[in-house]
Amino acid sequence: MENAIQLNIPLTVSYSALESVLQQQLIGMYIPEPEEGTALNPYAQVLNVGITGSRGGDYNVQLRVQLKILRTVLKRDMVDLYASVALDFDNATQEVYVQHFSMESATSSGFYNTALQVLVNKVAYNQIIEKARVDLKPIIAAELEKVNAQLAQGLELKGLKLKGAVATVTVQDIDPKPDGLSLRLQAQGNLEVAVYDLTGLLPPNTTEL
Repeated sequence: MENAIQLNIPLTVSYSALESVLQQQLIGMYIPEPEEGTALNPYAQVLNVGITGSRGGDYNVQLRVQLKILRTVLKRDMVDLYASVALDFDNATQEVYVQHFSMESATSSGFYNTALQVLVNKVAYNQIIEKARVDLKPIIAAELEKVNAQLAQGLELKGLKLKGAVATVTVQDIDPKPDGLSLRLQAQGNLEVAVYDLTGLLPPNTTEL
């Protein structure tokens, strides 16, 4: 029977793992991205990105974006922006994406903060939304390869030995937590189970003499 086993598996992906993906996708990005054939210079460039869990509410993670200011009118070299972000999950593409966010800056100048917020929320909103997507398929594929390598040799558990292969793994939903993204995975495959120690499968003997 094809893919006779189906399992639901809880998994947590740390924010540090997501952070490394976002850094690859966002660091070096210009705001706005220069268009071919135009002489318009960008306002800023992304230098670094960090992500942590939030305390809840409408936004479930905090995103820190360090910008290098390229326009002299803003009169600063670097600034940190803080975004309250609501993450969601697209089952069709298996991608975690930014549903919406609210950006704030924390400089000592109210005028400067307002200018940066307008810049990011108006000029760069769609640009950041488009790039701040994390494809979970390659992350899951790498872990699936490790599991199948163990199953090919025989994965020993308490009193059991499992052999076979996991064919597919898909993410069903996500739930942002303070320490990472909690995922519910559905795995399908075929497994053979060899029992070599029945005593290991029995409940402990609680009978008192």
